[in-house]
Amino acid sequence: MVSPQSNCNFPEWLEVIADEPSYIVACTTRGILDGAPSPYSTFNICHYTGDDMADVRKCRSLFADWLGVSPDRLIVPRQTHSVDVAVVDELPVKPEVVEGVDGVATILKDVVVGVSTADCVPVILVDPQAGVAAAIHAGWRGAVGGVVQNGIRRIKELGADMARTLAFIGPSICVDCFEVGEEVAARFPEECVVRYADGRRPHVDLPGYVRTVLCGAGLREANVRPFDKACCTRCHPDRYFSARSIGVDSGRNFTFVMLKSQVVTERPG
Repeated sequence: MVSPQSNCNFPEWLEVIADEPSYIVACTTRGILDGAPSPYSTFNICHYTGDDMADVRKCRSLFADWLGVSPDRLIVPRQTHSVDVAVVDELPVKPEVVEGVDGVATILKDVVVGVSTADCVPVILVDPQAGVAAAIHAGWRGAVGGVVQNGIRRIKELGADMARTLAFIGPSICVDCFEVGEEVAARFPEECVVRYADGRRPHVDLPGYVRTVLCGAGLREANVRPFDKACCTRCHPDRYFSARSIGVDSGRNFTFVMLKSQVVTERPG
């Protein structure tokens, strides 16, 4: 299971999933909620869901400082539940490259690529040997439409080998919380749908479906690190942003990967 690492060197608004010599995979969270929280408190770097841009810039500056990069090396696509995955292979990134895409692949070192979620499934792909990584946003529309397969296609074009590629599934909504209508449930294989004899609406195991897609696309089952139900965004709105719990007009969790040019031995506390 993918579970956050516990380390006193990590800030309260960050959960590190994997921190290896050649890459880091992590997710930003809401951080510590003081007083009466707003739908955007306390830590949000997403620029297109209604937050005050001064606060977004402040959070991005803190984020970049902790990673030891400049804010212009944070690649935050504006997602639209599409199946499009962009390739970022040079800086600076033209705004249109990451406008309306739901995934970003890269070979660049010390560049952060990630996706914003608030119940949807974030997927990180890494081939450390090839030096290729991608971040993918898989809501139910993108998942059944092929966004994960498109992300895999992109990293293969950049030299990734599926036998080596690792996949990390970040915090998202669990099957117990993802109630849907029959029109949505019908888009998924029956093994990913929970139906109830008492007539309740069906539930879909979206992280489980994404895991099935990853394994079906050639990744080794042992290299697919599944979602930890304890990290359900809807179950824990005090810890994660959740559209189903606090509304669509709210902050977003940012799940990201950064390929490292060198081993980072110390970071700001």
